[in-house]
Amino acid sequence: MERKERRPYHKRLTGLSVAVVLIFLLLGFNLWRLQIAKASYYAGLAAGNVMKNITTPAVRGEIVDRNNAVLARSVPKFALVLDWTDLQKVNQDWKNVVSKLAGYVKPYWPNANQSVELITEDIYVMIRNQQWESYRPVIILEDVPSQLQAVIAEHSNELPGVSIEPIPVRVYTQNTTLGQVLGYVREISQSELDQFNQQAEAKGDTYRYGQGDLVGKMGVEKSYDVWLRGNHGIDSVGIDSNARPVDRVTVQEAQPGYTIKMTIDSELQKVVEQKLDEVVKSIETVHPDAQAGAAVVIDVKTGKILAMASRPFMNPNDLIGVISDETAQKYFSSKDAASFNRALTGLYPPGSTFKMITAMAALQSEVITPEDSFADSLSSLGPQGIAEWGGNNFGMVNLYSGLAHSSNIYFQIVGRRVFDRQPELIKQIANEFGLGVGTGIDIPGEGIGIAPSPEWKKEYFKPAYDKKREDQLRAIDDKYAGLLTNASDDKQKKNLEKQKQNEIALVETDYKEKVQFYVDWRLFDSYNNSIGQGYNSYSLIQMANYVATIVNGGKHFKPYLVDQIINPVTGEVVKENQPQLLNQVSVSQENLEIVKKAMSEVTSGQGTANWLFADVPQFTGGGKTGTAQIGSKGTAQEESYNGMFVAFAPYDDPQIAFAGVVEYGGHGGDTSGLVAKAAFIKYFGWK
Repeated sequence: MERKERRPYHKRLTGLSVAVVLIFLLLGFNLWRLQIAKASYYAGLAAGNVMKNITTPAVRGEIVDRNNAVLARSVPKFALVLDWTDLQKVNQDWKNVVSKLAGYVKPYWPNANQSVELITEDIYVMIRNQQWESYRPVIILEDVPSQLQAVIAEHSNELPGVSIEPIPVRVYTQNTTLGQVLGYVREISQSELDQFNQQAEAKGDTYRYGQGDLVGKMGVEKSYDVWLRGNHGIDSVGIDSNARPVDRVTVQEAQPGYTIKMTIDSELQKVVEQKLDEVVKSIETVHPDAQAGAAVVIDVKTGKILAMASRPFMNPNDLIGVISDETAQKYFSSKDAASFNRALTGLYPPGSTFKMITAMAALQSEVITPEDSFADSLSSLGPQGIAEWGGNNFGMVNLYSGLAHSSNIYFQIVGRRVFDRQPELIKQIANEFGLGVGTGIDIPGEGIGIAPSPEWKKEYFKPAYDKKREDQLRAIDDKYAGLLTNASDDKQKKNLEKQKQNEIALVETDYKEKVQFYVDWRLFDSYNNSIGQGYNSYSLIQMANYVATIVNGGKHFKPYLVDQIINPVTGEVVKENQPQLLNQVSVSQENLEIVKKAMSEVTSGQGTANWLFADVPQFTGGGKTGTAQIGSKGTAQEESYNGMFVAFAPYDDPQIAFAGVVEYGGHGGDTSGLVAKAAFIKYFGWK
């Protein structure tokens, strides 16, 4: 080819070579700029691109009763959500998207008078408030109505990143039924966050609580939170140096919480609550202070709680989300705060319902036989004795007639004999039956109470008087130390020493008198505590379990409320609580049978509750009424009484036991006895 012909090709090749060189020079320059000149700058940007793990809430487990009736569940409440990760994947102006969204939500916006422009500004504020965690979805509206859900779905193409998402909300399906026992959930506090995570770490639990998590605040929700909470899902979100999300990947799906199956029969619970409410309302005109009460029904052979009611009733639904000052006062601050579980935490003087303990102690110590009779007269007691209730005189009374009539005189006589022979025996037996000791029930907040004795009284009261005496003697020493140092002569010193000894003598005399009256066990203490007054105070759950222990042959079981924990996906029972025998009482089977028979006399013949089951021919059990004095003599509550009642049924093969109280209700048979009757009729299906 001629030179002339090759020239165009040479030019093209030269141009191409120049272009290639320029391209490589440009690439080399950029490579130098990126890796050398601005290496630290881009390294910083790269370091700012991190992966953030965010949690997606788990559905909290259900709580059901023994028959699988749902008591608490989590249901979806639909929220309008703006997800920045999805929004930034499309090529649209995000402000335009927000403006369109504001127009669609205007008819459903909480403030109906706001314009679209103002709603848009409100959404901007929500976004700005979350600017440091923009990888988390922003909740624009909660509880979105179905009409708005349809609008959002229809315009989904115009609203990238906008969606309707279900948020689990706790719902207590039967409202006030079992309210205090179930408890409620609220957002975890900062102090709880640290505490719960430390506890989890100590137990080897890998779960970690975070801000915004809902946790149980009382009752079953609290004590079984670790089972109910489930496991959060985890999404991994890529975040650039400006805290903007660039990608999202689901690492772990959320796992629902376990189902808690309770020992409670919710239908029986409703009957107990309804009757308790009726009784309180019916006596308000006679006893205006009667506003509160409680009741417990227990399986005598296992310790399973079948019903546990406390009035005023609590609706856990009222405590979800933001609560008003009025609601807070109703549940937490008022005199009769509805969150207070009177069946579990409340402590009450048992009154005459304690007399079976005195009877068993007297039989065990052999200070009486069941047939030993005493004159029902104050002269049988002496000057410190307590008169018979109602001014009655029941003639000659033995164990059976004494319990049937609830004779105060009889039980003071036999109680004194026990305290004189074995001062600690009544307390010992009370403790064996679960009175004045923790039950170990599986929800928090139980009251312990007091089973008194001479040793208990000394240990409880003496330290305060010892300290007062020591402080007074020390003050006298300090006072006279300076005076004696500055005394002008021996005569003045002698006078000061005499004054000092006189002041010491006064302190010692006062101390001795106080100890004799308030610390030493007096005859009046024996009388008063033998009939369930004085220092005696117990919870309703303890009282019900004490009766159960009498009639089941002396087996003292641990009471419990949760039967099974169930995997909601597979239906597998992952944990089952079994009856737990705490102790076998020392009272003989013969003496238990004697007391059981005496209790049957209370609900028949001449007993104080003989009328209660007169129209229920199927009833064959027994019980005990109590009219428990609230205040001491000379106080404002001297004539105020709680209506106490305990019972069991049937007689030959006892299945359930009951304990109830109506505060300021007067006679137990007329008040809480009616609740027991309703409970028995429901449980056994009597007509």
